[in-house]
Amino acid sequence: MFVPVLDSENRPLMPTTPSRAKRWIKSGKATPFWKKGVWGVRLNVEPSNTHRQPIAVGIDPGSKREAFTVKSKAHTYLNVQTHAVDWVKDRACRL
Repeated sequence: MFVPVLDSENRPLMPTTPSRAKRWIKSGKATPFWKKGVWGVRLNVEPSNTHRQPIAVGIDPGSKREAFTVKSKAHTYLNVQTHAVDWVKDRACRL
């Protein structure tokens, strides 16, 4: 699990681990925030690095299962497989 990070001007930076985010909050380097049910941190100091890795989103809409992946070169941020809806054709015939 990763925690979103914003700089002091609310620009997104690369996510960090929860333990590092908690250390930043304790030392006063960051302020926690909630936005749409997601916990993140806003840096109060200048970030040491503003380099952002490219992140790719992959969607595989299969007939039985669907897969969603959010990945950068170094980390996999999300990898979900769900069962596809297969009851739509049955419901349409009963109307």
